[in-house]
Amino acid sequence: MIRNFVDKNCQAIFRLPWLYLCALIVLTGIFAYYYVTLPAETSVESLIVEDDPDLVFYEGFKEQFGEDQFLVVAFSAEDVFAPAILSYLDEQTSRLEELAEVDDVVSLSNVERFVGSDYDFIVERLYDHVPVTSVQQERVRDQALDSSLIRDRLVNGSSTATLLLIRPVDSEVDRFDELLVDKVEALFTTAVPPYEGFTWHVAGWINTDVHMSRFMNRDMLVFMPLTFMLLVILVALALRNFWAIVLSIANVAVCLVWALALLNLIGGAMSPITSILPPLIMALAVSDSIHVFSVFLGQDRQHCAPPEMMRRTLVHLAVPCFLTSFTTAIGFASLAVSHVPPIRHFGLAAAGGMLAEFLLTMTLIPVGIYFLRHKQGLHRPVAEHRVVLQRPLQRLGKVLMRRRVSVLWGSVVLIALSLWAASFIRVETNLLSYFKNGSAVSQASRFVDEQLGGVETIEISLKTQQPDQLLEPGVLTVIEDIEQYLNKQPIVSHVSSVNDFFREMNKAFHNNDERFFTLPESRAMAAQYLLLYDGDELEKFMDGERHWTRISARITEHRSSVVADYLQQLNDYLQQVGEPAGLTIEVTGKTLMVNKLIQLIVNSQVQSLALALLLILVTMVFIFRSVRLGLIALVPNVIPILLNFAVMGVLGIPLNSATAIIAAVAIGIAVDDTIHFICNYQHLRQSGQSVEEAVGQTLVDKGQPIVTTSLVMAGAFAILLSASFVPTIQFGFLCSLIMLFAVVADLVILPAIFLTFQSPSS
Repeated sequence: MIRNFVDKNCQAIFRLPWLYLCALIVLTGIFAYYYVTLPAETSVESLIVEDDPDLVFYEGFKEQFGEDQFLVVAFSAEDVFAPAILSYLDEQTSRLEELAEVDDVVSLSNVERFVGSDYDFIVERLYDHVPVTSVQQERVRDQALDSSLIRDRLVNGSSTATLLLIRPVDSEVDRFDELLVDKVEALFTTAVPPYEGFTWHVAGWINTDVHMSRFMNRDMLVFMPLTFMLLVILVALALRNFWAIVLSIANVAVCLVWALALLNLIGGAMSPITSILPPLIMALAVSDSIHVFSVFLGQDRQHCAPPEMMRRTLVHLAVPCFLTSFTTAIGFASLAVSHVPPIRHFGLAAAGGMLAEFLLTMTLIPVGIYFLRHKQGLHRPVAEHRVVLQRPLQRLGKVLMRRRVSVLWGSVVLIALSLWAASFIRVETNLLSYFKNGSAVSQASRFVDEQLGGVETIEISLKTQQPDQLLEPGVLTVIEDIEQYLNKQPIVSHVSSVNDFFREMNKAFHNNDERFFTLPESRAMAAQYLLLYDGDELEKFMDGERHWTRISARITEHRSSVVADYLQQLNDYLQQVGEPAGLTIEVTGKTLMVNKLIQLIVNSQVQSLALALLLILVTMVFIFRSVRLGLIALVPNVIPILLNFAVMGVLGIPLNSATAIIAAVAIGIAVDDTIHFICNYQHLRQSGQSVEEAVGQTLVDKGQPIVTTSLVMAGAFAILLSASFVPTIQFGFLCSLIMLFAVVADLVILPAIFLTFQSPSS
C-alpha cells in the first residue's frame, strides 16, 4: 500500500510538476507565517497543567496579595548607610518608581518604620534626609537594624549589602517582563556609581524567566545556523553530489518550518523544553534524505532518466522510510500523555514533523529531481569506491559469526551494569542550574543568597472561618508557632508575616520598649493598632476582611529534591497546627510550582516510555508479521536507552524538564536504523539467502548509511553543546551518545541476535 502510494505520487509529480511546486511554495509560505509568529514562554506556570488545583489556588493567592515574583537589585558596600550609598539608593528608588512597569519599590530609602509613644504610634520613613554626620548615620543604622521589617529583609546584619525590592504592575502585555528587566538594567547601567568598582546584581524569578528567554533566543540564533552548516558539511561528505546536497538541505529546511509552525498551531510556544525541537528535526529530517540519495546515487543513471531512477528508488525505500518516520513519530507522540504542557506540545509537534518529513521526502525530492533532471551532476557514472566501509563491514560480519554468543553475553552484562548505574539518577528541577556558573543570573543568585538570605520564597496561606478572626490572640499565636518552626529550618533564611507588623506596632505603642516586642494581648488591641496604621506594606500580608493572611519564608536552597522533602515535612506540620485552630492552611507560591514538576516529570517519563515501547512493538509485529522480529527489533533500541540512563547516573546528570524526554526521543530515533537493517535482511532472506549471507550482505548494504546518518545526527546534536542552558547541553551530549550507542546496537548486537536465534527457515 505504501509503495503503491509513493509510486502514484511520483507519477503525478512528473505529470504535474508545476502544480506540486506551487503547492509546496504556498503551503510553506503559510507555515512560515506561523513559524515566525511562534511565541516564547519561559515561566514555570507554563510547565504545570492548566487545571491543576495548586496552580488555580496560586493564581487566586496572587490576586489577593500580589505577585511573589519580583525583581531584586542588590549590591554590596563597606557601609550601606554611608551618605553616598543612601543618596544613590534615593536616586535609584525614585527613578524606579517613575517606570510605568513598576507598581512599588521598597528600599532603605522609603521603607516603613514605626515610631510611637505611650499612647500612639505613627508610620514614617526610615529617614527624611540623607544623614550627613556620623551621629546621624549611626542613628539610622540602629533604627534599621532594630526593625524586623528592615533587618535581614533589605539590609544584612553587617550593613555591607542591601537590596531594592521591585514589584511590577499586573500586566498581560506580551514580553512585559523583558521590558521591565531591560528598563531596570538600563537604569542602573546609566546611573553614576556611588564608588569606583561598584557592581550590582539583578535577581528574582522574573529575571530568571527573562534570561531564559534571552538565552533561548541566543541559542536559536547560534546553533540553528551552526547545525545547518554542520549538516551541509556532513551531508556533502556522505553524498558527494552537489544537487543531492542541495535537495537534502532544502528538505530539512522546509520540514523545520512545517514542524515549528505546527508547534504554534497546537498552542505551543518556544520554551526551554521545545527549544531542542529545531536541531532535533533537522537531524532527523536529513536521515531519510541520506538513505534515499545513497541508493539513488549508487544506481546507473547514464541509461535511465533521473526522475525515473528516483521513482524506483523511492518505491524501493517507501516501506522502510515510512516505518522510520512512523515509529519515530510514535516515540514522540507518546509524550502526549504528559501532564506538562511544553513536553506534550514538543511530542505532538515532533511527531507531526516526522510525518511531514516523510511526505516531503516523497514529494519535495522528486519535484526537485524533475526540475534538475538535465543537470550534469545527476548523470555522472557510479563511483566504484562509494562503499568506503565495505571491507571493515565485511570483516565485522565474519567476526560476529564466530563471536555471536560472546557478543550476546557481553550485552547481558552491559544491560545489568546499566540498570545498576541508572539507579543513581537524581530527579532535580533547579531552574538556576539551567545557567552556567559564570552567567550573570548564577552570580546574582549566589550574591543574594550569601549576603541577603535569598530571593525565592515558600508562601503559606492561612484562612480563618470568620472575618476579623485573624486578630484573635490564639490565631496570631499559631502564626507565631509556624514562624518559629520555619526559622529552625536550615533552608530558611528569613520569615515575614503579619506578626512582624503587630510586634513592631506593639513595641512602638509602648514607647519603643523592647519588652513589648510581642503580639497584642487582645483582639481589641490588635484592631486598635490597625486603625492607627496608615502604611501600605500590611496589605501585602492581610486582606481587608482580616480572615486571610500569608507567611513568606525566604530560602537559599534551589535543589528541588531537597526542597521537596522539606515541603512534605512542612505540610505534615501545618496540618497538625491548623486543624485544632480551625484554620485552613495551604502551602503555595512559585517555589511550590517548580517542585510540582518533579512528580509530573517522573510520571511523564515512565508513561511515555512504556507507551512508546508498546506502540512500536505492535507496529513492528504488524509490519513484519512476526512477533519474534518485533521483539528482536526492540532489543537494540532498549539498550541505547539503558546506556543513556547509565551515563546520567554515573556523571550525575539529573532527570529534569529537558532530559526527561530523552528516552522517548531516543527510542524514536534509534528504531530508524533498526528498521532499515531488518527490512533489508528480510528482503535478502526472501530472495533465498541464508541467515549468515543475509546478515553479512545487510551489514555491507546498510552499514555505511547507518553509520553516516548516525554520525550526522550525533554531530547535529553535538551543536547543542554550545547552548546557554545546561539541560540543553546535557540533552545534546546524551543524544549524541545515544546515536553512537545505537550504531553499536544495530551493527553488532542485532546481527548477533539474528545469527543466534534465527533458524535457516525463519
